[in-house]
Amino acid sequence: MLDKNLKRIQFQESESAWIRSFSVESIKCLIVCRGPVRKETMDVFDAIGVKEYGILLSEKDSIVYPKALAPELRNFRFAENIHRVPDYMGAGKEEKEERIHQIIGIAKDNGYTHIFAGYGFMAEDAEFIEAIEKAGIIFMGPSSHVAKGAGAKDEAKKLARSLNVSVTPGVDNITALALLRKTGNSKEGLLKVAKENNLNFQFDEKKSLEDNAETLLQLSYEKTIDITSIPDLQKESEILCEEIWKKYPGKRIRFKYIGGGGGKGQRVISQKSEIESAVMEILAESKVTAVGSNRNFLIELNIENTRHNEIQLIGNGEWSLSLGGRDCSLQMHEQKLLEISQTVELLQKEADFVRSTNPKKAGILDKDVQTLKDMEHQAEVFGKAIRLNSVSTFECIVEGNSFFFMEVNTRIQVEHRVTEMVYKMKFTNPNDPNDFFYIDSLVEAMAVLSIHGPRVPKPERILRNVSGAEVRINATNRALQPHAGGIIQNWSNPLPEEIRDDQGICTRNPDTGAFVHYNLAGAYDSNVALIVSYGNSRTENLEVLGNILRKTELRGQNPET
Repeated sequence: MLDKNLKRIQFQESESAWIRSFSVESIKCLIVCRGPVRKETMDVFDAIGVKEYGILLSEKDSIVYPKALAPELRNFRFAENIHRVPDYMGAGKEEKEERIHQIIGIAKDNGYTHIFAGYGFMAEDAEFIEAIEKAGIIFMGPSSHVAKGAGAKDEAKKLARSLNVSVTPGVDNITALALLRKTGNSKEGLLKVAKENNLNFQFDEKKSLEDNAETLLQLSYEKTIDITSIPDLQKESEILCEEIWKKYPGKRIRFKYIGGGGGKGQRVISQKSEIESAVMEILAESKVTAVGSNRNFLIELNIENTRHNEIQLIGNGEWSLSLGGRDCSLQMHEQKLLEISQTVELLQKEADFVRSTNPKKAGILDKDVQTLKDMEHQAEVFGKAIRLNSVSTFECIVEGNSFFFMEVNTRIQVEHRVTEMVYKMKFTNPNDPNDFFYIDSLVEAMAVLSIHGPRVPKPERILRNVSGAEVRINATNRALQPHAGGIIQNWSNPLPEEIRDDQGICTRNPDTGAFVHYNLAGAYDSNVALIVSYGNSRTENLEVLGNILRKTELRGQNPET
């Protein structure tokens, strides 16, 4: 954190008793994620005084590609705190439950107080988080009640509608609708299915048929049995898509699994013949084809010619604060490639700059300012409604000056550092306005909230830079799938204006200064590194980022970057 003089210190080093009370020294955290955020988290923990941490490695990387050793192991300070599992979450419900039990066992046996899951699927898996909480371990991220209420895309859409948040047209309960069609849309049909499968189901007359079907489905998941099949969902999808096409002829439709993220578990279709395979693909990709899995997914109108904007949220369970937006519109196969900050300060500065020379453009930017303010307001309302107690992202698609809520990612995002470039947070002692500190790392904020949440005051966001941006360095093969087997043999040093999150790949041999060859793994995703920049304007920032990319040299054998 930064003290009032902007000097970077640890909480326990402060002269203020109030500030010292937010120390994170007591944390011993098991980091159960991979990718650039793992090394970033280690660096943040070292900087803020976390006493100890460990990492969980998946053998899937090193078994499939034997030389793909985690670069974070170079200079790792806690040799006894390196743990291994066959795969992070396994394939199917049974393997997943086994892995959850194994991870919690590792944490308890080694005295970890916290578990941090970064931005992978595990980070917003309500079952995983709830099991951690029940084991008496603190999950460093949004609690299970947040993941249940917003992490599943279907539940998030229902809540959004109840809060009058703009949502895309479509259906969020296809499994319930498929079950009702199968049972004749009747109370008797639901009760019959419950009896046949020995499910302790009581029909609630106060609830709708659809809500009762949802209750029955939840009971089936708990017993790991299927009362709807994949063919049932494929058939129901065809019926629902036909209804959408009647209202919106010629439009494409998006299927999106409720627990997906990072572009996974999604398909866009334009005709009936694509439905059957698209349903199977999103379920297989999301690892929910096994018996007893929750296979619910969203069927939405695909809004064309849009921008993908998201609002960074932070909260402590009582207050919720927006930290501005990010534009993530430049994507390839649903994977973001470039993210750039979208803030009121940036848009207002751009509008004022052209107001006298191009009043029409200034007017457009003024409308963009209002649209962003409206998104931020709805995001904060949503965050407060779910009692957000860490960081999350409120995602929207924007068409002109209209926006539609898509989902909430109840985890830290890959692109969180874009927000860190433009804002820091000022936390003030409620009893003394002259007693305050700043935090400019969202990972640090998550650590503080994880142990001091209820007493953390709502911060004020303070502008650091007008613009922030991030570009992803990926390794993909010709099929645009994660590439593996290539070797990075050299990578030029970061430029002075460059912030590079590279998983430790560029950590050189301490004795010789030589670059250590890195074998690309690619068992999970294609991302190799993140390049982050900032500037006093969007133009300046993009020029800096472009210069970094032009001057970067990355050489090797078949790197496919």
